[in-house]
Amino acid sequence: MHTRAAVALGLEHRPVAGLFGMLVTVALGLNVIFLSHSFLGIPEWPGFRFAMERSVPEVVGYVFTAWAAGLALYLAVAHRQAVLAAWGAVFAVLLADDYLMLHERMAKVVSANVTVPYPYGQPVGEIVWLAFVGGVLLTAVTVSYRWAAPEWRASSRVLTALLALLVVCGVGIDAVHGFTTNRGVRHVLLSSLEDGGEVLLLAVVVTFLYALAFCGHRSTPDTLTRGRAALRP
Repeated sequence: MHTRAAVALGLEHRPVAGLFGMLVTVALGLNVIFLSHSFLGIPEWPGFRFAMERSVPEVVGYVFTAWAAGLALYLAVAHRQAVLAAWGAVFAVLLADDYLMLHERMAKVVSANVTVPYPYGQPVGEIVWLAFVGGVLLTAVTVSYRWAAPEWRASSRVLTALLALLVVCGVGIDAVHGFTTNRGVRHVLLSSLEDGGEVLLLAVVVTFLYALAFCGHRSTPDTLTRGRAALRP
């Protein structure tokens, strides 16, 4: 696998490519089961629904996020890089937010103290809360980035791109979802894009951090530039 994205993620290493295939298969499989349950009623058990607390996809997301936090913190200790500790904090906070439903709870607090017309209070409150928490965490990443070694700066840029895609799914699509009814085809498709997209991207994050931690992969400025010259032979 010699595309620019594959090289940046470390997929030229066979163990990394194998892990990537397994985790992505799990993520896509959960999405297929959710869509089959929603449109065909197969399987009948509702535990595969997205956007349902403690469902199978939700728990898988917890596991992937915990792995991401653990791998980033392991790298921070092993290589003494503050920027990796900051990334570990990012994923630890994401895990705590999802498991404890912090953004839903804090959205109620925000909407109760700010006059926002119904039904926009909850989604607006969630955006305000997530913007505040995200601002604090990204400030920590930005400050520590300045003192990071070049290879960890490059790795941090890869993580930033993946986090941006997570934000699109978890905040952007979630905000659009908040303005729609919780039923019908639109609800199912938005749930698939939002929650299914999050699990898929977390699988990519875990794969990348695994490559850094255990397969000797290092992102460099060359692997992140455009063009065929950036690809390894």
